[in-house]
Amino acid sequence: MTKAPERWLADLLLEGAPLDEVERQLQAAGFATDEALQAIETVLCSPIFQAARPKVQLAQRLAAAAELHLQVTEDGGPVPRYNQLTAERFYSTWLRHHQPVVLEGFAQHWPALSWTPQSIAEALGDEPIEVLSGRTSADHPDRDYRQLRHSMIPRDFATLIESSGASNDVYLVARNHLMQRPAAVRLLDDIPISSDWVRRDNLSTCCSLWMGPAGTFTAAHHDTCSALFVQLVGRKRFELASPLQIDALSELEPYYLSHRNLNDVCDGVRIAELEPGDALLLPVGWWHQATALSVSVGMSFNGLHVTNRFDAYCPGRL
Repeated sequence: MTKAPERWLADLLLEGAPLDEVERQLQAAGFATDEALQAIETVLCSPIFQAARPKVQLAQRLAAAAELHLQVTEDGGPVPRYNQLTAERFYSTWLRHHQPVVLEGFAQHWPALSWTPQSIAEALGDEPIEVLSGRTSADHPDRDYRQLRHSMIPRDFATLIESSGASNDVYLVARNHLMQRPAAVRLLDDIPISSDWVRRDNLSTCCSLWMGPAGTFTAAHHDTCSALFVQLVGRKRFELASPLQIDALSELEPYYLSHRNLNDVCDGVRIAELEPGDALLLPVGWWHQATALSVSVGMSFNGLHVTNRFDAYCPGRL
């Protein structure tokens, strides 16, 4: 038997196809009965096959358990939305059960809702900040961000994103640790998030600012911590999929889907559109991507009152 039919036969047997069905398919492909039985015996007795089979069976059982969990815990459709959700229920119902939820009007009284890109730039002063530019010409700009880092004066960046129209070329993202700068204290004064929701003792190290023009797209990825994302300026659309979506668990890179867009790899993508003041829980491990529907400013918080470091979770390395 050549390598191609042998591989095809091994795939059938690893997937658990009944032996009589495998024999029938071999005979349909031109194998005599004795030849078909001998071919099956050869694969089944292979030490490589015998080592692989229990691992494949375990993966199949885990996939079945994941599918069962999805059917029980998800009803599809948009991400649920709640107004005046309490911190206690947020933690006990949503975070504990690893499910996304939109908190409508979460930050409706925050002074930050009156920000503009220029007012943010004024607060930051003249010290250059790190932004990503040249994203449209990059094959995978979110994964390959290191090659796209550039320094800009804050007011120049603000002018650029306000005047560029819809674009995915420039973006200010969390990786620059901007909120840990002394100048960022002026911004934090406009973020009166309650200690019921997050730890405030080290707030500047546990929050991140995101700012870009309409059209900014963050590719499908997962994080290794849970985050509460608060939309401050403009509108943003998030698309999410459970880490138990089996269709998304192939062709992975560390933290990213190779295809960049969730809709290319799985059904059941859930939608959350955020208005200024809305917040979204992004549970650890959930695939998500985001598109700015206008000039957009948001802030994410990961200093939650739970264990929130899951660095070992990276299916793209397996």
